Amino acid sequence: MKQEQAYKAPLVSVVAVNYRQAELTFEFLDSLKKINYSPVEVWLVDNGCLEDRSEAFRSHYEGIEVLISTENLGFAGGNNLAIRKAKGQYVLLINNDTLVPPDFLGPMVRLMEENEKIGIVSPKIYYADAPKILQYAGINGIDRFTGRGLNRAKQKPDNGSFDDTGQTYFAHGACMLVRAEVFQQAGELSEDYFLYYEELDFCEAVRAAGWEIFYTAESHIYHRESSSIGKSSPLKTYYMFRNRWLFMRNWYSGFSYYLFVLYFLSVGVPWHLLKHWRKGEKEHVQAILKGVKWHFRAKKIKVDEGFA
Repeated sequence: MKQEQAYKAPLVSVVAVNYRQAELTFEFLDSLKKINYSPVEVWLVDNGCLEDRSEAFRSHYEGIEVLISTENLGFAGGNNLAIRKAKGQYVLLINNDTLVPPDFLGPMVRLMEENEKIGIVSPKIYYADAPKILQYAGINGIDRFTGRGLNRAKQKPDNGSFDDTGQTYFAHGACMLVRAEVFQQAGELSEDYFLYYEELDFCEAVRAAGWEIFYTAESHIYHRESSSIGKSSPLKTYYMFRNRWLFMRNWYSGFSYYLFVLYFLSVGVPWHLLKHWRKGEKEHVQAILKGVKWHFRAKKIKVDEGFA
C-alpha cells in the first residue's frame, strides 16, 4: 500500500510597492518577518525612488528582492513590475502601509487550495489606528447610481456580523492573494488608473475570465489608509473622480451607465464642488474639475500630469 505523499505548501510571492515611505515599509517588513507560513519570496518595488535604498531594504529583510523604478508607475504599474517576475503559485499583493499578524497568510492559502475555482481572496481588514473597526469584510458590488462600492463593513465595529467566509464581489487592493494563473487569463492590473479603482477593474476582469472572488474571515490585517498621499489630498480627489467614471465606462453600458453619468454630473460632482468651495479648498475644486475634464478631452492627458 502506497503511503500518501506529504503535503508541500505552495510558494507564495509577496509583492509590495514602496513610494518614498521607507520607514512605513520597514515596519511592514518587520511584521512580515514574524509570519508562520513558509515558503515565501518577497518582492519590493521601490517606485519613483529618489535614491537607491535597496541595500537598506535588503539588510532589513533577508532575501528580499528589490526592484527599482525612478519613474512613478502608480499602484498598478509598480505591482506589475514584480508580478512579471514572481515565481509563486500564489501572488500576494499587499500594501506597504499594512501590518500583518503571524498567522494571516495560512488561512488564505488553505481556502485557495480547497477550492480551485477561487482566483482571488482578501482577508478581513481593520484600520491600524482603530484596530477594532473594520475597513473591509467583503464588498457586495457597485452602486450603479453612484459608482461606489457597496462596502457593508466599512467603519463598523467587528461585532461578529462579518465572520462568514464566502464569495464576494470585490477583493480589497490593500491585500489580495491571487492565483498566479489568473494573471495569465485576466491580465495584469490596468495601468490606465494609476491610483484607485484598479483593483475593482482587475476583479471585474478576473470574474469575466470565470474565476470566483472570496472574502475570508479567518484572516485579518491592519491598514493605514491612504498613507502614500494622505486622506485629504487633491491627488486622491483627482483620481477618485477621474477613475470612478473610467471604471463605470469600462464595465457598464446602456441604461445603467447613462444613469450613472446623469447622477455623477448633475448631483455628485456639483455637491462635492460646493462642499470643497465652502471650505476654501480650491485645490480640491480644481482636482475634481480636472478629473471630469479628462473624459472630455480628445487626446487623453498623462495620468499623473500636474500631480507629479
